Amino acid sequence: MPLPVIFGAITTATDPLSLLDTNYNAVAALGSIPCTATGQNTIALAPGTNTPTISSYPDLAPAFVFAAAQTSNGAVTINVNGVGARNAYKWNGAIQCGSGDIIAGAVYRVTPLQALNAGVGGFVVDAIGVNNNIVDAQFVISGGGSAITTGNKGWLHIPFAMNIFAWRVLGDQSGSITIDILRSNNTFPTTSIVGGGTKPNLTSQQFAEFAPSGWTSTSLVTDDFIAFNVTSAVTVTQVTIVLSMFKQ
Repeated sequence: MPLPVIFGAITTATDPLSLLDTNYNAVAALGSIPCTATGQNTIALAPGTNTPTISSYPDLAPAFVFAAAQTSNGAVTINVNGVGARNAYKWNGAIQCGSGDIIAGAVYRVTPLQALNAGVGGFVVDAIGVNNNIVDAQFVISGGGSAITTGNKGWLHIPFAMNIFAWRVLGDQSGSITIDILRSNNTFPTTSIVGGGTKPNLTSQQFAEFAPSGWTSTSLVTDDFIAFNVTSAVTVTQVTIVLSMFKQ
C-alpha cells in the first residue's frame, strides 16, 4: 500500500499542510521510536524529542526502543507516554517478562499487539545488541540423601566473557545454606569473587534470588573456572544454584 498522501496526485493548491504531518507520522510508524525508560517492573517510556505523539497502541507499529533503567525482579508492564500499562511478553508473546528478564543497561525493542492478554493488549519484547544472550550456569549440590556438608562441591568451565547479574538457590526443602563462588583462569579456582559481599544463600527458606551485592567482581572471562564452596548448611540435602549472566 502507498503512503496516505501521494503529493504527485494533488491537483489543488488549497490542500492543507496537515497532509505533511499525516505522511510524516506514517513514515515514523515504519520504524522504532527511541524512548527514555524509568522504573524497574512498571516501566514508563517517554518518547524522545521530535518524535510522533503516542496516543494509542496500534498493532505492530510503531515499535519503541529503550535502554532499561533497572533489572526487573517481578512481572513487567510497559506504559508509553501515559497511554496505559500493558503486560510485556517474551518469546513472541508466550510468557510475561519477569524477574531478570529485563537487564539494566541492555537495549530492548517492544512491539504492541492487541491480541495479547486475551485482547487487553501487550508488548512483545526483543533484545537488541550484544547483551541479548542470557546464559544460566546451573550447578547441583547434593548430600546424597543426607544434609549437605561444607566444602568445595565442584566447578564449571566458562567458555566466554560474561557478567553475573543475578543468583538463585533452590533447595529440596526449607533450610539454610551459604555458598561462596571461587574463580581462577585455566587453573583450579581458589579466589572468591564474592569477597565480603552477600553470598548466594537460603535462610530458613526453600528458594531465594537476588542481584549480586557487594561482590568483589561479577565479571568472568574466557576459560575461567568457577567453583561452589559451601560455607554452611542446615537441613537441606540438595540444592541447585544458578548464576544468571549475559555476554560482555
